[in-house]
Amino acid sequence: MTSLLRIVATAALAAVIGMACAPTAAADPGSFLDELTINDAWLPGRSAEEVVAAGYTTCDELRSGVSVLDEMSNVESRYLFDQGTLFVSASSTNLCPDFAG
Repeated sequence: MTSLLRIVATAALAAVIGMACAPTAAADPGSFLDELTINDAWLPGRSAEEVVAAGYTTCDELRSGVSVLDEMSNVESRYLFDQGTLFVSASSTNLCPDFAG
């Protein structure tokens, strides 16, 4: 019986270690900028650094409880362009992939 308990304990420990070492979603500013370029959703008159910063602002606002639809409208109003849907989608996919709103 002790051998069986050791096997079960070893298997459980291996499972926990495996979960702890599993890759997690990470922000990818390069892919974010690529997606904006492909979809023609670049913020007008903004540098790459400013666009990435705006994307992180979008992530922060989504995490704070702003709805996706409201954030789309906020982005369009804030930056005076009509691609808020694409911008928020690219932000949440590439800069805050852990956001599940």
